[in-house]
Amino acid sequence: MAELNNHAVLHEEEDTEDGHHVHFPEDVTANTEIQLRMKGESILNAHLGFLQHRHKYEIQLTVPIAPGSTSLTPVINTPFIAVGNVNSLADGKGHEITLELDAHKEGLLRDKFVLKNEAEEEFVIVLHARVLGARKGTPMLKEKIRCIHHAKDEEEEHSDWTGFE
Repeated sequence: MAELNNHAVLHEEEDTEDGHHVHFPEDVTANTEIQLRMKGESILNAHLGFLQHRHKYEIQLTVPIAPGSTSLTPVINTPFIAVGNVNSLADGKGHEITLELDAHKEGLLRDKFVLKNEAEEEFVIVLHARVLGARKGTPMLKEKIRCIHHAKDEEEEHSDWTGFE
């Protein structure tokens, strides 16, 4: 399977019956890029890896959709995704998209947004991530994903400890 614009392609594994096992390819240590997989000509699945609940992330995607289109415009923003910039690549073979994602729920997160080109063709980008809950660890973020905000835990907000003075 070929790589898409310098992003590694995901090799999906079947989950077990209970759905609670994550399987990684053997070369997982080298897999630090956002995984992209086209589904047909107008749907792109972007696998973001592990994120943390109640955190907001800035994500940059280089997508191979709509080559030759001079512009893509966000059509639908969700309460949890805000599409910022959408710029054509200099080589004309895709677009660079900057967006913000709110990891609003624990477990499997699947959320999508729609872009439209000048010919009114729609392109759907589906974001996939596994969101870790409080005290479940801190994930190593993939390249081009950075945390820009995190909500304090309820325990932190109600703590009597005043810190060092």
